[in-house]
Amino acid sequence: MSGLLETFRKRLSLKAGTDQEGTVRRVSQGASLTTENLWLLMCSAILASIGLDTSSAAVVIGAMLISPLMGPILGVGLAMGVTDRRLLQRSLRELALGTGLSLAASALYFLVSPLATATPELVARTRPTLLDVGVAFFGGLAGIVAGSRRDVSLALPGVAIATALMPPLCTAGFGLATGNWSFLFGAFYLFMLNAVFIALATFFVVRFLRFRHHEEATEQDRRREHRMVAAVAIIAALPSMYFLYDAARKLRENARIASFVHREIERPGRSAPQWEHQHNGSADILKVYIAGQPVEAAQVESLRVRMRRYGLDRVSLDLVQSDVSAEDLTRLQGEVQRGILRAIATATATRDSTALSQAQRDTVRLFAMARELASAFPEIHDVAYSRWPNMLAPDSVPSRGAFLITFAIRSSRATRADILARAQALVRTRLASDSFVVVPR
Repeated sequence: MSGLLETFRKRLSLKAGTDQEGTVRRVSQGASLTTENLWLLMCSAILASIGLDTSSAAVVIGAMLISPLMGPILGVGLAMGVTDRRLLQRSLRELALGTGLSLAASALYFLVSPLATATPELVARTRPTLLDVGVAFFGGLAGIVAGSRRDVSLALPGVAIATALMPPLCTAGFGLATGNWSFLFGAFYLFMLNAVFIALATFFVVRFLRFRHHEEATEQDRRREHRMVAAVAIIAALPSMYFLYDAARKLRENARIASFVHREIERPGRSAPQWEHQHNGSADILKVYIAGQPVEAAQVESLRVRMRRYGLDRVSLDLVQSDVSAEDLTRLQGEVQRGILRAIATATATRDSTALSQAQRDTVRLFAMARELASAFPEIHDVAYSRWPNMLAPDSVPSRGAFLITFAIRSSRATRADILARAQALVRTRLASDSFVVVPR
């Protein structure tokens, strides 16, 4: 048993295979953003902004893979771990430069974007919770562990995706461009949270692996440094703790409301397809929409009393009732959905028709005219149309246009003259041109 534990300990030992000098050299080099890196950074910011603007997760992931912003953050953590003030200053300066460029590039994109709306991808990055702290810390942990090996690890691209530095920064750019300050501050806080805990994870791993200090420091200086690191971690995490608590509170509250509605209000012949929990200042109102069998006035008071069992004693109940049955409601919902789908199909067809070439539009127009002729005159057995150069048109047909469109119709000989005249009048009225003529076939 002891042999198995010893084997297990050796397999999990981080110190085996560590390359201290190589790690310090690689992280120090990566902390400086070269001209190439700055261009990559701006391209990454634009790509991430496009992905967020169009809700394309694939584009956002691609932007994270090419972003070099992780380098200065790892440099900050390494500099704190090995007590290298010059590296710390350089890393902070490069991080500030990269952050500013990315923020400016994303804000510029959203200023000129024809979309620039709050997509779900953008909204999701405005209220970070303590879970995001875990993502940043363990992502940074994986990054420095992978980077401290003698052999370059294949895990680094995954680390770049997991830590997600660029999307929140571009969301902050969206807030800056649109004047939406809640987006700006919420997303920028998520970015700073990621940066801080990636750096802290790097610091912890460097100290755990006992990297040599670059500068000598007294024990008092080390303790002061550790207290500062702990204070930064706590201050950075405090808002995320509140956001997590608030999200968990809302989830529990929604679960209690759903349980109350399903158990106490819904009955055979009565359904509550929708409810809203409204916070209007000091008032807290639960508005429930009911279809089918109505709730009697005496039952309403009983429901308000039973709300206390579900922890909703401070919530006022407002029932919006209708005499529409549950079956009728389902049917009406289906009709509304079909109406929406028809509207979407019409809008799509309109959009597609505006994208047609002129020749395609002409073809559609002529085909519609031929169908109208056949419908307007039951005496016509057949209608065909063709496009002629004017010099090839029959001499009996006058026209000033370069081309001539003829509608050849087939009808009984007895009515042909009358039909030709009436059809010609209809064509000229509809198409408003003398380049369209009707001839017998």
